[in-house]
Amino acid sequence: MKSSKKGLFLLALTLLAAELFAQEISISPNDKSVTISKDKIIFSPKKEGCEYIISGNFTGQLINKTKNTVLKLNNARIENRQGEAAIYGEAKTEISTVEGSTNHVISSGKSGEKSAAIFCRKNLELGGSGSLYVTGNVYHAVKADDVKLKGSGKFYLQGTKEGSAINCKNCISEKGKTFTAFLMNSKNGIKADQTILLESGTFCFKDNKTALKTDTKKDDPKNPHSITLSGGTIQLNGNENFYKTEEKSFSVKGAKITES
Repeated sequence: MKSSKKGLFLLALTLLAAELFAQEISISPNDKSVTISKDKIIFSPKKEGCEYIISGNFTGQLINKTKNTVLKLNNARIENRQGEAAIYGEAKTEISTVEGSTNHVISSGKSGEKSAAIFCRKNLELGGSGSLYVTGNVYHAVKADDVKLKGSGKFYLQGTKEGSAINCKNCISEKGKTFTAFLMNSKNGIKADQTILLESGTFCFKDNKTALKTDTKKDDPKNPHSITLSGGTIQLNGNENFYKTEEKSFSVKGAKITES
C-alpha cells in the first residue's frame, strides 16, 4: 500500500512539473515594460520599435500596446483556449521568427466574435527566417487592418471553413523577399476588404473555397478593390475558386502561377 501511495505521489509530482514546464515562458528583455499574469502578458514599452525575444510555452494571451513593437518568436508556443486571440495588437505590431526556430500560435474555444489566432486592430507584419504555424480554430488565422508578409521564413496559416487564413483591408508582400506562405483549409486563403498586392515570395493555397478574394463595389462603393500579382510564385492545390474580385480588377504582371 505504501509503495502504491508513493507511486501515486511521484506521478502527481511528475504531472505538476509537466504542467509548470508547459507554462514556462522566457521573455528578453523582461523589464518594467512587460507585465505577466496567469493568462496575460502585456507589452507596453514607452518608445516605438522595441523588440522582445519570446521562447517557451504560454497558455493565454500576449498583448502589445505600443506602435511598431516587434515580438520575435524563438521556439515559442502561444495558445489561447478561451475563444480569443493568442496574440493581440492594440497598435501596429510585427511578429518575427528566429532562424531555425519553429513556433506555434493557436486559438481555440468558443467565442461570440469572429476572432483570430493573431488579431491586430492596426497593421500587422509577419517576417523573420524561422517557421510560424498559426492555427485559428475559432474563425480566422490572422486578422488586421493591413497585413504585410516579408522575410525568408515559412508561414503556415489555417483558419476555418467559415473564416480566412488572412482577413484584412489590404494585403501586400514586400518586394524582393523569399518567404513561403501556406494558406490552407479555410473559406478564403486571403480575404481583403480592398486590395491584394503580391510582389514576392511563394504563396501556396491549398484546400480553400477561394484562394484570393476582395470585396466589390456592391459591398463597399467608396473604395477600390483589386487583386494584383506582380511577382513571386502562386501555387494552387485543391481550391474551389482561384479568385473573386471586382470585374476587370484582377491582373497578373509577373507572378508565376502553377496548379496541381
